[in-house]
Amino acid sequence: MWITKIIKQHTTWCGYAAIVLYVLINNTINAFSNWTEQNRNGTPTIQLWEPFAWQYSSALSLFLLLPALFIFFKRFPPRANGLLKQVTVHISTSFLFSICHVLLMVLCRHVVYILLGRDYDFGNYYTEFIYEYRKDVLTYISIYLCYHSAKWIISTQLNMIEQPEATASIMQFIVKKQGSEYQVKVADIEWYEACGNYVNLHSRGRVYPLRHTLNRLCTELENSHVTRVHRSFAINNQSIRSVRYTSSGDGVITLTSGDEINLSRRYKEDFRKIYKASL
Repeated sequence: MWITKIIKQHTTWCGYAAIVLYVLINNTINAFSNWTEQNRNGTPTIQLWEPFAWQYSSALSLFLLLPALFIFFKRFPPRANGLLKQVTVHISTSFLFSICHVLLMVLCRHVVYILLGRDYDFGNYYTEFIYEYRKDVLTYISIYLCYHSAKWIISTQLNMIEQPEATASIMQFIVKKQGSEYQVKVADIEWYEACGNYVNLHSRGRVYPLRHTLNRLCTELENSHVTRVHRSFAINNQSIRSVRYTSSGDGVITLTSGDEINLSRRYKEDFRKIYKASL
């Protein structure tokens, strides 16, 4: 389906667009609700544009902060261990997010009021910030849950839709390099290196660029002795000469070719299980 391909290719932008649409609809409803509340006695105490300025300034501030939140959520995904540390980090980040949101929001409101020849009074910053922080915490949690739920759906459900049947094992790749085509056998590839929209295949001292993503490639080659060991690297398990671990918790894998590949802590436990099983 075309919508499936668009979502997979532009996951972050689709998520951003969905949140923008939801916030605009929600804040528009809130603006009309504010106006209705002010008109209950028949004599409004504010002008019609004011509740929209309040709500849309909050929305605009959130939109500006969303990319930073996405980057943070991607860098610090939920984990089964270190729960206390995760909670502490997210509380601190939510507090920083709220401060930035409130400052941007108030700045936008001041600009709008000045342009319309009016004065804006946010009130007591201490009490108002506590009020705003309570709302921002809920917003932060909602975005966090939506972000990781969307990632889970895309990584599991959409793959099931597009690949309902198991595919045969890939034995080789046809790679174009400098105007020529080469057949590169999977068994001859020692390691894989992510490079933008390509994956460099390191085979017998040569490098062949393949237009692919490392994540998808590892999935397709999971039955071909290929293991992800780093955000940017994957290796052929049958090409391992030795492994050593550093005091930082990372590691270095030496291949039979002599190449040394960094082993990230994120992938270390899964790698160790697979490596021990292959011994």
